[in-house]
Amino acid sequence: MNDLRGFLDVVRCLCSLWRPALQFPSTECRATPGEAYAVSPLLSSDPPLVPKHTTGSSLVFGPSIIVPYDTIHGAFLVQAEARPAQTAIVDFTGYSVTYGELDRLSAQLAIQLRATGVGSGAHVCLLIERSVAQVVAIIAVLRTASSSGPSCAAPLSASIAQSNSAYIIYTSGTTGRPKGVIVSHSNVCNLLCLSPGNLGIRPGTRVSQLLNVAFDMCAWEILGCLMNGGTLHLRGPHRQDWINVLKTVDVVISTPSILAQHDPADYPNIRVVATAGEPCPQSLADRWAQRATFYNCALNTIGSPTPNNSVYVLDAELHPVPRGEPGVMWAGGYGVCQGYLNRPDLTTNKFTRDVFSPQGGMMYNTGDIGRRRPDGQLEHLGRVDDQVKIKGFRVELDGVSAAIRVCPGVMTACALLVGQDLWAFYTPDHVSASKVRTTVETLQPCYAVPSKYHALASMPLTSNGKIDKMYLKDLVRAQHS
Repeated sequence: MNDLRGFLDVVRCLCSLWRPALQFPSTECRATPGEAYAVSPLLSSDPPLVPKHTTGSSLVFGPSIIVPYDTIHGAFLVQAEARPAQTAIVDFTGYSVTYGELDRLSAQLAIQLRATGVGSGAHVCLLIERSVAQVVAIIAVLRTASSSGPSCAAPLSASIAQSNSAYIIYTSGTTGRPKGVIVSHSNVCNLLCLSPGNLGIRPGTRVSQLLNVAFDMCAWEILGCLMNGGTLHLRGPHRQDWINVLKTVDVVISTPSILAQHDPADYPNIRVVATAGEPCPQSLADRWAQRATFYNCALNTIGSPTPNNSVYVLDAELHPVPRGEPGVMWAGGYGVCQGYLNRPDLTTNKFTRDVFSPQGGMMYNTGDIGRRRPDGQLEHLGRVDDQVKIKGFRVELDGVSAAIRVCPGVMTACALLVGQDLWAFYTPDHVSASKVRTTVETLQPCYAVPSKYHALASMPLTSNGKIDKMYLKDLVRAQHS
């Protein structure tokens, strides 16, 4: 296969695919077609199993459920053995491979990688553009971690400890030094092999692959599809290629900023939409929820932990705060990753022993501020690192952005502190600044009402499909320099 040439030009560095944000509880904004959506916990309808001694505090435990697979590639191999003739991947040119072919190609590449010395514990960088070959390489790298030697009779299917690292994803480099997060097989299997993280994907379900491979949510697209027997549809480089994929698939995973560029009426085939990565405007969720089951992983109400996970709202001394009081949200359970690559200082700062779980393990400081409401549900109140001071008052920029999005007609919004001014950026550009300001004034205190407004025809996006905040700041500075 020509598109496999060059696979052995492997740099032992990092295979980037994930982030911790999707490894701890999120929120579901779910609706069946034709119904108004409601915010509910991103898990099954069963109530969370909370130990008796925690019911009056801010410790919340998700239900305990057995995870069906130990490894990512193990889940894929079960699908490949059960349905080898089913199409696994289709690219934008129409080229496709079956599950049986994907199994064979990834096994062959894994054997060659092992022959070069790549094995358990190695870090591998994949320098391949979006293609069938890229997915083959991802699975092959995962398969090389087997503790037993490869053979044609048993192509690298030996068991790997759930705690073994599967891949590494780098978080934002705004500090000048990006941090590599080590993600285990256990993290991924717990999320993508159970409801609701599997999004109902089953054999024959068509799933889009739209996002940059360096973006964490890309793993949800690729692995969530192949671990559950779906068919992955890869987009091409042009806008029409995006549209062609969206007109073909059943399930779409996207950022709200990308989704806002499309009209759900043009895609009656889409049955499930999941958004994450940034706040989702209510109006956008409303539009898509009329036609599809809509999952929103970035709303103020979080709900309850997903299976085998827990959330603790703690004070500065790591003691649970009283129910209803705000605190920092810590995550525990299977979703907690192993720490930061070669950064023991950061790992020590963000991770500590989980003293609240009977199973032990580690818990992770998410950097989110939240509280446990009187009804037991968790509510997200903002980010520790998203607080700014304006006229001596602490202001949550996410809260201001949410207030801007409430304005009728506004589709996307972003509040930023540029110099001493609080700016409101929003789309579309025909919505008047006075209308936006009036809306925000009814929802925010006077010191949190933006003093500057900038309407845009479209919101600038990063390569990961999120709002490009650095571009917006540079835009202001350039206009006022």
